[in-house]
Amino acid sequence: MTYDPHKVVCGAEQEYSEFFTGTCAFEIQAQLPIRSTIVPIILALDKMPVTRQTGGLEMHPVFLTIGNIPSDIRMQATSHAWRCVTFIPSVEFNIHPDFQMLLLSQVFHWCLDVVTASLKDAAKHGIALVDPSRYIRNSYTPLVSYIADLPKQQLIACVARNVSPVTIAEMPRFGDPTPAAPRTREHTLSLIKKLCDSCDPWDLVAFQKAAKALKLLGVHLPFWRDWMFCDPLLFLTGEVLHAGHKFFFDHILNWCKVVASSNILDTHFSSLHQCVSFRHFGSGVSRPLQMTGCDHCDMERTIVPILDGAGTALDEFICTVRALIEFIYHAQDPVHTDSSIATMEQVLTEFHAMKQSILDLGV
Repeated sequence: MTYDPHKVVCGAEQEYSEFFTGTCAFEIQAQLPIRSTIVPIILALDKMPVTRQTGGLEMHPVFLTIGNIPSDIRMQATSHAWRCVTFIPSVEFNIHPDFQMLLLSQVFHWCLDVVTASLKDAAKHGIALVDPSRYIRNSYTPLVSYIADLPKQQLIACVARNVSPVTIAEMPRFGDPTPAAPRTREHTLSLIKKLCDSCDPWDLVAFQKAAKALKLLGVHLPFWRDWMFCDPLLFLTGEVLHAGHKFFFDHILNWCKVVASSNILDTHFSSLHQCVSFRHFGSGVSRPLQMTGCDHCDMERTIVPILDGAGTALDEFICTVRALIEFIYHAQDPVHTDSSIATMEQVLTEFHAMKQSILDLGV
């Protein structure tokens, strides 16, 4: 039987849900001492510009929460379930620009190494914590999720910009319908060891050249290397905002602007009836606008019928867009089962079967 870290039996179907309900949690639990428990760690990261009285500095705030808190409570701002634990600086080195990214990446991992030292110690040896019922529990703290966009995921996984952080696929294979082999913790650490054996990490010129040949970022001490039960393949989880809604706005909507023309899209969006709780795009969608993820959702709801009435859009192109929109909708299910995942695979297969229409139109 193939081990799946996110699968748990639920009635007649397999149910895929949050980490602590899945098989991976039971696998970790089986390795712990009797009467011990796990406190799953969830981290989040994004770059934040600090413009007032700082000269335009940037930093990376790191937020932390635990997986024991239900997601519907955790995502409420009033519950204050997230805590900012550190601000990682985004410094500028007095060095050749070719080495800026290499040194910034090493500083990033060094900072996280320092910040998470106590969590890594607790994941290895356990720590006594008091639960809500005032019982003392021997707790272990595995990292189960690190919420970040794609560039930050590549930074965390220590891979180059043209490589997937969770598979061994490189940019020419990003469009393949068949998934590539997973990029496991052991695979990345073996490449880093091979890199460090071939040249000195502090010989920046030779080290960076060798790292690029192995499709690595040049980090020789990733912060997750000594974190028990920690694998970037598992904790680098996709998030809907960037992988779904932002993807739609940056790519799918731009394809539609070329095929149906921006003027027609603006006219159709502005002529829609105004509805409560939905944004009305009175000035269209082709002009630069300050939009949120909710605005992207509102555009996703109407883009397929708008294309159908655009006249110049091809039927196959509309079906291709519909398949991607349907995939984004299914990806937002709070709980996945075998049947829901089969549906996602079906619509993704439909997209790959019809995506040539996008290429033929030159968009």
